[in-house]
Amino acid sequence: MKRLLPLTLLAALALSPRASLGYEPKAGGPVGTIRGQVRLVGEAPALAALPVYKHADVCGAEVRDERLVVGANGALRNAVVALTDIERGKDIPFDTPINLDNAKCAFVPHVATATAGQKLVIHNSDPFLHDAHAWLGNRTVFNVAVPKGRTVTRSLTDVGLIHINCNVRHTWMRAYIYVSENPYHAVTGEDGTFSLAGVPPGTYNLRVWHELLGSVDRTVQVEAGGTAEVDVGLAATASEKE
Repeated sequence: MKRLLPLTLLAALALSPRASLGYEPKAGGPVGTIRGQVRLVGEAPALAALPVYKHADVCGAEVRDERLVVGANGALRNAVVALTDIERGKDIPFDTPINLDNAKCAFVPHVATATAGQKLVIHNSDPFLHDAHAWLGNRTVFNVAVPKGRTVTRSLTDVGLIHINCNVRHTWMRAYIYVSENPYHAVTGEDGTFSLAGVPPGTYNLRVWHELLGSVDRTVQVEAGGTAEVDVGLAATASEKE
C-alpha cells in the first residue's frame, strides 16, 4: 500500500475563505440549522499504527494514525465542515478558547476549527517537553515550546488551514486547525455528524474537507426555522487503496 500523505497545500487553498468576503456579526432575525453526516464511500484503506520513537515508556510503542478514522456504516470522523460564503450572522465567540493538549505523544484533538480572533490554548499533559510548530502553507505562524505541565496561549489571527507538528523528536505528532472568518464551522464526531446552528436564511456554499480524502462543495438552502439536511460522501482514490 502506498503511504498516504496529508493534502496540506491543496487543503489550505481549498479551505481558504474568499479574501474579499469579510464577516459582519448581526444579531437578531430568523435563523435555521444545517445538519448532516459525512461518510466514507467504499472500502477504507488500512492504516498501520504510528511507531513511537521517543518516550515509548510513557506513550507506548505506537499511537493510532488519526488521519482516517471510520466508524459504523462509513461514518467519517475529523472532517471539517464550513460555510465559505456567509457574510453576516451570529456573533463570534471571542471569549471561548480552542484547546489543544499534548497527551500520550499525540495532539488532542487531531482536528479542530476556530474563528479568527479566538485564542488557542496549548497544554502539555505529558511529563516531558513538547513544542507546537504551526504552519500556514509554507509559512511559520508560531513555534512555541510547551514544557511538561505547562500551558501556552496564542491568538489565531491567520485565516486558513493551520498544520501543527512537534519538533522535539515526536515527528509522528500532527494536528490541524481550520481558522475561518465566520463562526459557521464544525468537525465531525465519531458518528460522522455535524450541526451548524443560527444560520440566517439564504443559499450558501458548504465545504467539507478531510485530511486524506480531499474536499467537496455542496449548495445548501436554509429556511427560517428550518433544518437543512446534508449528507456527504467522500471516496478514497485508487492510489490510496493500493
